[in-house]
Amino acid sequence: MRKRLTQRLAEFFPYEKKAKGELKREITDDFKYNPKKLKHLKHILHSVNVSLGTLISALNEFSRIKGPDISPDGMIGGRGYIMTIRDIKEGLNTSVKTLTDVADSIADELTNPKWEAQNDKEVKELIEEKEKNEDKVEEVEEEIQPEDIKNSAEVEKLSDLIEDISPDEDKVIGKKASEKKVSSEDILAQEVQKTLVMFNSIGIKN
Repeated sequence: MRKRLTQRLAEFFPYEKKAKGELKREITDDFKYNPKKLKHLKHILHSVNVSLGTLISALNEFSRIKGPDISPDGMIGGRGYIMTIRDIKEGLNTSVKTLTDVADSIADELTNPKWEAQNDKEVKELIEEKEKNEDKVEEVEEEIQPEDIKNSAEVEKLSDLIEDISPDEDKVIGKKASEKKVSSEDILAQEVQKTLVMFNSIGIKN
């Protein structure tokens, strides 16, 4: 089976992540900043800004999708590349936060007087791009309500219930399916729906 790109990268770039508050820079006085290298940081920040904007759009749209509308089991994928809908949404959210931190760090570096980029028009435009993305993130956080993110809660309950079904219960479901000439999955879905209705009636929320 192929290794996920993230797994290959983790093996290629092993490191222990530290909390932002734990990091402190110690720059020696003899370090010489080469203004010619500034272009690389600008290219990187531009790419991060573009990626961040795309990710924000994906997070915004995916967060509004209800799991049962796109998946019968609360998961997406196949052939070993499977994730729960909830994990995908959390992954997108984490990716947005990570790229936001990367963009902030690079933007702060570009404003370092040692780079002599105070009057660089491109740097100013890139920082403005970054700030626009920050506004978009805030808009998404404000617009998305809990009911919008009610994605796979019910379906994941369904998955949990499926795992907990005993062999005897499985036989009963199979018998009902045979009598009604429908699939076992349909019968199971009906039984689970009854259970979810019961959960809601006694006050158990997602």
